[in-house]
Amino acid sequence: MKFRKQTQPWRTAALAGALLLPAAALANETHVYGIANFGGAGQCNADSHSVHTKTAAEFAGYFNSLVNQGLWSDVRTINNSGARADLWTDASKAAAVDAKDTQLNAGVDDADVLFVHTHGGHNESSLRSWLVMGTDVDSCSAITDIHMNLGNGKLNIAVVKACQSGDYQVWKQGGYRQLVTSSSGFSVWNAFHGDSSCGNFVKRYVRRYVSSSRNEGVGENWIDEAYDWDIGKNNDDCPVSIVFGETKAKRVAMFENGGWQDRKNTGTKSGSTYFFVGGCDPDNGQKLPE
Repeated sequence: MKFRKQTQPWRTAALAGALLLPAAALANETHVYGIANFGGAGQCNADSHSVHTKTAAEFAGYFNSLVNQGLWSDVRTINNSGARADLWTDASKAAAVDAKDTQLNAGVDDADVLFVHTHGGHNESSLRSWLVMGTDVDSCSAITDIHMNLGNGKLNIAVVKACQSGDYQVWKQGGYRQLVTSSSGFSVWNAFHGDSSCGNFVKRYVRRYVSSSRNEGVGENWIDEAYDWDIGKNNDDCPVSIVFGETKAKRVAMFENGGWQDRKNTGTKSGSTYFFVGGCDPDNGQKLPE
């Protein structure tokens, strides 16, 4: 397996902004969202997968162990119908009544680190990905360009176990730049190019990933653990890590050496780097460059 990376500088007048605070000055809160139940009354349409909440529990369990050691402050689990699109929606994208991403103990931007396991999809022509929510009360999809503007609260790292949540062509054409503003504190979007397989084995690699990334490798470890390939078939699992920051060097430093308790300062969000395994070939996504 050989890592590849591609970079995108963004050059607009809107990119001036404040630098991040050092990680030591930040609060330490984790939110996990496991969305397993679909197709019933008030639920969104997809296949129900009980493992989605089990993987969320693995992620939360590690951070709860840090809380018990006095090394982390808070962990919140928001599963199934508790996971709504308004908790992903920034006030810059909707009226305040529909924008609750900073809602205390629930919104995605009220945490420093988040994990979500659900279904997802992408649309290359619209340059977006989406995550299927646990209830149709607000919207059945949290959509990257319509709802999200991450890091205006506390969020720094997002780990997204959902199909097509980090599509290469969407990134290459600038679709994910709308996840951040220049002064955003958000740095890492760990996701998947194409479809990703699911089963109890995901619990095991999530457990390994979260425990190995306390102080380093928050991007690199994700690709190590979630990558899976099948010779001669286009159904590989292709995890990717999109890191936002001021320079390529800062983005690489966060990918390789950043961790839950060592979140590197990547500076103003004037570009991004896309980390992936060259030649990975998934369902519902093009073969990645060699």
